[in-house]
Parts: sequence; structure tokens; C-alpha cells
Amino acid sequence: MKPTEGTLRLQTVEGDGLRFEAEFPSGRIVLDSGAGAVAPNPVHALLAAVAACEAMDVIGLMRKKRQAVTAYEVRMSGERAAEPPRRYTSMTLVHRLTGHGLEAAAVEDSLRLTVEKYCSVYHTIRPDVPITNRYELIEA
Repeated sequence: MKPTEGTLRLQTVEGDGLRFEAEFPSGRIVLDSGAGAVAPNPVHALLAAVAACEAMDVIGLMRKKRQAVTAYEVRMSGERAAEPPRRYTSMTLVHRLTGHGLEAAAVEDSLRLTVEKYCSVYHTIRPDVPITNRYELIEA
């Protein structure tokens, strides 16, 4: 498999904040810090990356199961250590799926598969950080 490649560049920021732009062949993302931040910091981006990776897998699996998901959001929270390096010590992701006649068993199976097999971001950090997944079904 071809390695992922990109470039991270420092952007001009006034004050004590830092802003970087990461560029990949598929697009760009901005990472920010400091009081005037206009984008997520790298730690928040990591939480979002886990949630997005799982959500993309779950939606793909739900489509294969012919489940009509009309809306999807993930509520994210993460507990961090008090002392540097202030890494995440746990994450909780609540997957909120809306649709007509969604089956709980289909969601449970999709979440199980993403955690056990598919989500590469989850599996990159999995040995160090417990990640709790829950879901909510909302009838449209």
C-alpha cells in the first residue's frame, strides 16, 4: 500500500497562537491553537478523526444492510490527563442515527465491525485509549 504523504506549513498568526495548514492530495485542513483560534487544535482533530472514521464505516455498512439513514451525527467527548502530555485517557462517541425503521441490530453490528475490523484511526490509537461507542436511533 502506498504511504500517506502531505505537507504541514506554519501560517501567519498574531499573538501567541499557532496555525498550521496540512495539505494532502485530497485536500487541506487547518489546525489552530491559542486564544484567537479559528480551527480545531490537533487534539480536537484527533477526536474528530476517530468519530469521522467510525461514522464513515457505519454509514457504508448500514447502506449495505439496506437501512435508510436520513441523518447522522456523532456526539464526541474525550477525557484528557491533567499533566503533560495531556493525552486522551478515554473517548466517548454517541452515534445518533435518524431514519425510518432503523434496526438496532444493524447499528450494533455496524459499530462492532468498525471497531473490530475497519476503522483505521481507531486501530491506530486503540492500545492506549479506551473508546466507548453508544448509539441512539431517532424515528424520522
